[in-house]
Amino acid sequence: MSLYSVKMRASKNAHHVSGAERILNQEDLPQAVSCLTQRALHHSLGTADFINFKVEALAEAEVKHLPALPVSTRPCTTIAESFALMTSLLKELNLAEPVKLVELLRSTHPMRGAILYDVATNKQLEPDPERGIRVTYMDAAGAGCSSSGKNHFREALVLATKVVNTPGMLAELCMSDDPDYVTGYLASLKHGYTRLTPLKSVGDPHGGRVFIFDSRLGDPAQAIHFLEKEPVLVDGLPIEAPALPDPEAPFAEALAQLKQKSLYRSMRTMTSEQARHSTVNTKPMLLMSSNSYLDLTADPRVKAAAVEAAQAWGAGSGGSRLTTGNTLLAEQLENKLAQLKGKEAALLFNTGYMANLGIISALADKESVIFSDELNHASIIDGCRLSRARLVVYKHNDMQDLEAKIKQTPCSKGLIVSDAVFSMDGDILNLPDFVALGEKYHLLTMVDEAHATGVIGATGKGIVEHYGNKYAPNLIMGTLSKALGSEGGFVCASRVLREYLINKARSFIFSTAQCPAALAAAHKAIEIIEAEPERVRALQQNVLYFCSCLKELGIEASSPTAIIPLVVGDEARALAVAKELEEKGVLIPAIRYPTVPKGTARLRIALMATHTQAELKHTAELIKQALEHHQ
Repeated sequence: MSLYSVKMRASKNAHHVSGAERILNQEDLPQAVSCLTQRALHHSLGTADFINFKVEALAEAEVKHLPALPVSTRPCTTIAESFALMTSLLKELNLAEPVKLVELLRSTHPMRGAILYDVATNKQLEPDPERGIRVTYMDAAGAGCSSSGKNHFREALVLATKVVNTPGMLAELCMSDDPDYVTGYLASLKHGYTRLTPLKSVGDPHGGRVFIFDSRLGDPAQAIHFLEKEPVLVDGLPIEAPALPDPEAPFAEALAQLKQKSLYRSMRTMTSEQARHSTVNTKPMLLMSSNSYLDLTADPRVKAAAVEAAQAWGAGSGGSRLTTGNTLLAEQLENKLAQLKGKEAALLFNTGYMANLGIISALADKESVIFSDELNHASIIDGCRLSRARLVVYKHNDMQDLEAKIKQTPCSKGLIVSDAVFSMDGDILNLPDFVALGEKYHLLTMVDEAHATGVIGATGKGIVEHYGNKYAPNLIMGTLSKALGSEGGFVCASRVLREYLINKARSFIFSTAQCPAALAAAHKAIEIIEAEPERVRALQQNVLYFCSCLKELGIEASSPTAIIPLVVGDEARALAVAKELEEKGVLIPAIRYPTVPKGTARLRIALMATHTQAELKHTAELIKQALEHHQ
């Protein structure tokens, strides 16, 4: 059978555009020339204005057959990571200067061929430095030519297989000069053909090849002759490149593991407004888990205020507070909040989470020390991390441990931060000692009253009122989205700190302001709390009654706040108990790791002022039954 070598070279304005190699049977020649012509005329580098073909007959006995290198793919997140991986692979070949070799690859453009670098002499051996070494006379066995398109993977694998089988050759490094192809490779007999991606950005025309050679293992002249003259057919090439790993696969695996450990979370769909009686997943449900402690989210007066504000002010704010988003509604609400908390001023944030991030990261920096309770909310923890301050965690609500750690960590700028009511345990901060330590050691003090406003204190004003209005931290952070029935966050502090946060708190500066409806709803909710202190008393009485119902059934329960945790322990059991309760029309979700420590999964009960004693007693009985069913 007659074999022919076909070489196509195409250029535009004397600049190389495309090139290809084929070793084919005689009957395939016409189709091959047609395919390669189309390729030259439809290349990303431009339409060729000069196309040259060279066709030579080959004796079949002269053609060397080589098995294709094994293929692997090593995707990376960044280009820098890909080159770092290439360097690491070269180190595995015991090469003395792998970084230098990688840099050589990145500097070869616009050489048409490859650098032949001799590690024995640290010299380049290519006879023509501008042309470089051109590997020719090669193809995949039985490849034919049925398409004008370029298959980067197969053509590169053919070339790499020939290169690394050259006597004295240690490895090849390659980065394509095709602007649309970002995958390169390292090839060696040790590593096979290792695809590295990305090696460059899309649109980058840079490319190059480096052949890493050792003249102690082979003669350079013979190596060049083999690369440029010896015909080679590569057997066993895969039809396509192996698919890159699915970038979402690790996340799917992580979800599967969460399910296995009973830590998987999913959302329920509320199909009615959030009130003590709601519809969840189309089923009527008694909510025993809502943070709307005073049931104001569903109050007609709060809803009417939101509607009126939307009609008068529009649906959105249109900008950040520092551009066009500041409204009279926002300023009125801030004045109301400052009055409620007994502070000079207040500042609104879009959420409680964004408030903690913005406040803490603005007040502390890498020169600061933050002392944080070990059970603080995630938003406080994230704010501490974002600040880059030194973080010192003290034992939960342990003021002796806090003072010991303050003494061990002297600082010129410091902040002590704590929840006022802890969201998973329902206990209350020891505010008197907390504030005293701040004053004693000249540290700012900050409390998060997300679960305190409307819940503790004789009239629901929060932790300061709870302790008789005798102790006040520097900053009181809170949220509008719980007892106040709206959404958003806030901080109450001195005018100086407010102005500082306006200028430094990134979550305030770079966020679009809250919508008018949310502002008006929160303002109305505060007015209702002030006018109807019996709501707060009803909530506090419900807590006492419900805990007594549980105790009568042999379930230990107590809480000074609206949050009543029933620790179950095992995650699977907690889920099973919660599921049974939901099936019986009571929603009390199971709280699991990482919200609480492993092995302390719990039912987190959150009461409302509007729950009736009959509902509370019945719920306690259902909890008793569910716990017994899932021992």
